[in-house]
Amino acid sequence: MTLSKLRQLGVEVTGAVVALVMLVPFLWTVIESFHGSDVFAPTLSVFRPTLSNYRYVLLHTQIPKEFLNSLVACATAVMIGMPVSCLAAYGYSRLHFRGKAVLFYGVLVSQLLPATAMVIPLYRVWSLAHAFNNLVALGAVYAAFNMALAVLLIRNFFDNIPLALDDAAAIDGCSRGQAFWYVLRPLVTPAVAASAVFVFVNAWQDYLLSSSLVTNSGDFTVNVGLYAFEGAFTTNWGAILASAVLVSVPTVVTFALAQRYLVRVVSGGVKG
Repeated sequence: MTLSKLRQLGVEVTGAVVALVMLVPFLWTVIESFHGSDVFAPTLSVFRPTLSNYRYVLLHTQIPKEFLNSLVACATAVMIGMPVSCLAAYGYSRLHFRGKAVLFYGVLVSQLLPATAMVIPLYRVWSLAHAFNNLVALGAVYAAFNMALAVLLIRNFFDNIPLALDDAAAIDGCSRGQAFWYVLRPLVTPAVAASAVFVFVNAWQDYLLSSSLVTNSGDFTVNVGLYAFEGAFTTNWGAILASAVLVSVPTVVTFALAQRYLVRVVSGGVKG
């Protein structure tokens, strides 16, 4: 066996091991969610799948309502974040103005601040604005916290588009706005779609911000609602596992639908 084949085999084995390590916890969660209330029963016992945990979660808890609350907040984050990020990325890539580099790197440096350092100031602002328990406002916060990554991804795509296209559009009589909308925007669609996926997934996984800015139980997001299954003396692990499986469905579906865009973003970034 040649050295190149040994390297290829090593890469494939390493990839398989990493995938297995990442999939085992999720597969265990899925299997145990069908195990009834006693999810920690001995592994050698007879496994009889049951939907009792899912029936309990869907019919007797607030998880469906909290699921919708999370969808509203995450959809708001995407609808606010993508237009703003796309316009900002276009400005950083195509426009020339004083302080552009400082502003751009300032946006990137803002991502170095941990979310925990922003909670107290944000809580104070929310108190003054009376914005607690507002899912749209929560979505705006999600958009702001994830916008820097979206701007970076989309700007890199704009940078890879030749300036000759802008010049050709101007010669054909297009204004700067028309050139952006009709010529450049379709070319950066993969980056916009990939950024939307990242914003949605990061917002969907949030617990810290939603638990700090939403105090009404009727407006809880699903990650906050999961803690309702943990009591002072007992914990409904079956309901927690079933809810965890349900909560993971939107992210899995989102990545599956946007896979081709994510591949194009990665390949485009490598080429750039």
